Amino acid sequence: MTSRQPSLPFWLAHASLQLALRLWPKESRDWGHALAAELDEIEKPFEALRWAIGGIMFFSRASASHFLAWLKLPAGSALSSTSLPTGVSAAVLPKRSRLFTVAILLATAVVVCLPQSREAISTVRGSWNGYRGYSSDVRDLRNLAARAEKERDARTLAFVALAAPDTGSAMALADHAVAIDPSLVWIYAGSTGHPEYAPPSKDGLARLLSADPDNAFPELVAARVSSEPLFRKLIFQHSPTEKEFETSLAADPQWMAHMDRAFRAPRYDTYFNRHWQLTREVWNQHQDLSASVIFNTLWAHPLPDVASIRSYGTHLVHNAQEASTAGRPDEAESLLNRVDEFGRHMADQGETDFERMVGLSVSHQALAELRTLQQTHGMDRQSQEAAPRLEDVDERIESLGHSFRPCSPAERALDHRALLVQLSAVLAMLVAIVAAFSLFALELPLARPGQQRIRLRRTICVAADWAPAALLIGCFALLLLFQPYAQILRSARSLGSASEAWHSMHFAGLFTLSASLGALAEPFTAVHFWQAFIAASVGLALFVLARGFLGHKRA
Repeated sequence: MTSRQPSLPFWLAHASLQLALRLWPKESRDWGHALAAELDEIEKPFEALRWAIGGIMFFSRASASHFLAWLKLPAGSALSSTSLPTGVSAAVLPKRSRLFTVAILLATAVVVCLPQSREAISTVRGSWNGYRGYSSDVRDLRNLAARAEKERDARTLAFVALAAPDTGSAMALADHAVAIDPSLVWIYAGSTGHPEYAPPSKDGLARLLSADPDNAFPELVAARVSSEPLFRKLIFQHSPTEKEFETSLAADPQWMAHMDRAFRAPRYDTYFNRHWQLTREVWNQHQDLSASVIFNTLWAHPLPDVASIRSYGTHLVHNAQEASTAGRPDEAESLLNRVDEFGRHMADQGETDFERMVGLSVSHQALAELRTLQQTHGMDRQSQEAAPRLEDVDERIESLGHSFRPCSPAERALDHRALLVQLSAVLAMLVAIVAAFSLFALELPLARPGQQRIRLRRTICVAADWAPAALLIGCFALLLLFQPYAQILRSARSLGSASEAWHSMHFAGLFTLSASLGALAEPFTAVHFWQAFIAASVGLALFVLARGFLGHKRA
């Protein structure tokens, strides 16, 4: 062979074929060596490069053929029979081919990647920690906030401010949202309850009070800013009585001024419906948001400060009693009417059953004392007029007791479905672990085949045969069992009332998934013990019968 000057085409041809030889399947590697040897006889650079390209194409076909043949074999086996150690026969390999296993796993991946499956997995996973959320939810909110800041989307910024667990970032996002859209000033009242009470900024509270002066709720929020430190101080020192707490608050002129304006306000609105409308809007735009995020943003919406309401209501009732004793019935009646009017506003305009119950209890206290006042001062006609109002309040309180009555048959059926959903999710997760472990273990070489190792390998082979199919069935089961809860989520997205959406998602819906974990978390009750004992006994009996039948058949 004549000597030739090294050039880039020659170098590329040699380098590519040498790399291909390292990866060439053993059964056809001789062809690769022949191609490389023939390359040394080519003198023209571009002819050598063309020869190398042809060799690479041949290598690709050989590798694809080798890979397909490898897929047709069971997991743990190779094309060369010498790869199995001495004493290991084909009986120690799974019955299913790798191709079958891959097809099953791909089908499982397709099922898991469906939007309905992702929603089911996200919701069930959220129920495992009571919908308190995970770091992935926080990351999703951060990405959503970053996108909203770039697009100057005030409503999405407001939603993240209400849903973000970090108080500092929530306040910064709230300021940014209100700066873009001043009509969102109400979010300063809606971001005080997560993850625990955090007072709004002074500037935000001042803007809220100025923007909605006829609403009692901003005044209640401002009053809580004054009462919360005092309440915590008293709690840390000792267990204060209601009288002591009321006296301490009455000594705070700022708290008294806010509560006086709250009880005189003609309107009561906690912005819960606005909060839900905002949440529903963003949720429909970003349907990949987990149920934990939606739960957290609604759960964090602040409720009225019941301690302040009751303390100030009792304070006015005591003032009315003192005025009655001092012979000033008109003043006493005016004070009691003010308490009753605030309670009626709260009961009629409140957006949750809790607020209505608190408002009715305040109104009941005022009406009962008003009737006593009228009877004491001989106002028989006014006392008779107050009696139907008091009866109406009692009836409304009784009607609100439906939340504490036993569950309906449909709700009990949903509880049973929740337990099945949790069991299918847990079993699918365990089967996925078993499938991954068995397939990985089979691909490891069995260096010293002992009797115990062979038995273990047979068990792993059974797992490799059936675990992927069981995983596919488990994912399908989870998807089908989750359908009632998927319907709850779909209907919640279309509900216009915050109270209805919260009741649908929490009390009658998704919360049953989290509550059902109590049955799984307490497996050692007497009922569960006997259920497990009976199941184990039946399983043992079936095993003994099957073993005896197979032994008789072999004999």
